[in-house]
Amino acid sequence: MERCLIRRSKPLKMNAREQGKLYFQKGKYSAAAEAYTEAITLEPTVASLYQNRALCYQKLNKWSDVLSDAEHALKLNEESGVCTVKALYLLGTANLNLNRFDLAEQCFSRAMTQSSSPEYASYRSSIEKGLNSVKTQRWENEKTSLEKEENEDQGILADMIAEASNLDGIGTLQCSSVDELLKRAGEQRKRPQIPECLCCQITFELMRDPVLTPAGQTFEREAIVCHLAQNGAWDPVTRQPMTAAQLVPNLALRQVIDDFMRRNPWAAG
Repeated sequence: MERCLIRRSKPLKMNAREQGKLYFQKGKYSAAAEAYTEAITLEPTVASLYQNRALCYQKLNKWSDVLSDAEHALKLNEESGVCTVKALYLLGTANLNLNRFDLAEQCFSRAMTQSSSPEYASYRSSIEKGLNSVKTQRWENEKTSLEKEENEDQGILADMIAEASNLDGIGTLQCSSVDELLKRAGEQRKRPQIPECLCCQITFELMRDPVLTPAGQTFEREAIVCHLAQNGAWDPVTRQPMTAAQLVPNLALRQVIDDFMRRNPWAAG
């Protein structure tokens, strides 16, 4: 009696691209990056591989590597005429985390312009948050720098007063006057200026109802609607054609403004 030999088919070997995807889904970002590196070696002109590896590096907070891969993906996309929204978003995120705020803002703004088509609508929320993070971080850095400079100036002035008080000929009245000046300067510092990033580019006042144009610019709704009605259907900053129907609420920036208002009630006046 003959035995029937059943051959078991060998499992198909997963290619590097699929391995990278699987590792990423499992949260094994270093392994995923290595798999995508192998895939790039085999297909060095495929932009999506660089973008996927950049996402791995993003999870690992390797921002210089994200920057490098995003730049490479952007170049390949532009050469082939493919939409560059994802590459620009990654490039903006890398620049933001490397404190290169001007470059980050440029990348996010370009990504916002290209994400106006319905197929990339899901990216707009992330790009909005990126743009607003740039503005918030820039504001926080400038505020910290200003406070440091003011504290240093106050320390120097205090030392000068102490030194002068020990010299002959300086009156108690002069010292008390300078002390009063220091006190008033300290009180003034408690009331910071409204950050430029929270102000409308038309009215130059704090926005209450910020809206985004297709080009990624933010304005007070009433101001931009008035501009469109009186001056024509174009973005006043980029000159890109647009209509009032294309305006979308900038919810992320609205949250930043509300938070600023809560901490600085004087700004409401």
